[in-house]
Amino acid sequence: MAHMVTRIPITPGDLTDHQWGTDDILTGDAFGDAGGSMFEFSRGGNDTFTTGGSSDATFYGDAAGGMFDFAQGGDDSFTGLSFSTTTAYGDAGGDMSGDSKGGNDFFTGGVSSVGNFYGDAGGNMSGHAQGGDDTFTGGDIDFGAHFVGDAKSMSESAKGGNDTLTGGNNTFTLVNGLAPVNNILFGDAEFMSGSAKGGDDTLFAGTTVPGGTVSNVMWGDGQLSGGAQGGKDLFVFKDNGSMTVGTINTIEDFSQSQHDQIKFVDVADVHSFNDLVIAQSATDTVITAGADQVTLHNFTNSLTANDFLFVG
Repeated sequence: MAHMVTRIPITPGDLTDHQWGTDDILTGDAFGDAGGSMFEFSRGGNDTFTTGGSSDATFYGDAAGGMFDFAQGGDDSFTGLSFSTTTAYGDAGGDMSGDSKGGNDFFTGGVSSVGNFYGDAGGNMSGHAQGGDDTFTGGDIDFGAHFVGDAKSMSESAKGGNDTLTGGNNTFTLVNGLAPVNNILFGDAEFMSGSAKGGDDTLFAGTTVPGGTVSNVMWGDGQLSGGAQGGKDLFVFKDNGSMTVGTINTIEDFSQSQHDQIKFVDVADVHSFNDLVIAQSATDTVITAGADQVTLHNFTNSLTANDFLFVG
């Protein structure tokens, strides 16, 4: 028996049964579909959040609360979010559990001091919850970006999406002497436990103008415990003329057993594995690629050409 879908305009309460949110365009502090939570077979609309300003702002792609049962998030877009501090959740501000599923969300930062973006949930993903395939682009950020591809934590049999994260760039230093840009990128979650499984994520380091500073701390998956498994992740260091990734780059969870790889793009005088200088520093491995440098934290295995890709 087919169930009747009911389209519900933005509501301060919950979405339940087969209620679907509408496709909305929103500005300022906003939630796309429900100010409460989403249950049963409810579904979020495909919403667009776009605005500029100077105050702090928080955005929820679908629900300010959680997503449970078979609830599904919409494919939401967050563009031009220019605030002192922007926090955005692609689907739910709280937890996701049951068989809930995140949408494929798109985040593009504007000029922001700090950006905190969670691709799916701001809390824990548990049960068989699944993250969407989300895309993050940091833009020009004064102080830093904190991007988490799926959720703050993942447990039980939750599964991360295949996300693409690009750190914020430091383009202001020579103009007004602002502080260094500090990017912290998590492909899946900050903490993963149980039988949680990470997605196959791509992380791009942010860049800086000459004389500026950018720091990129990159986690393909997150801190694993129990039987949690990471995905096959790609860490990309791409220079753009005078804009470079610099030397303060750390990969926290590089794993050969998970077939992670490192990719250098348009790095001057770096075209193959033979152009790299690889050295051990205590429990770390330091890779020097031309004028750029990447540190693999707590990694002491021997690297081979199979661990790298080169373009340019």
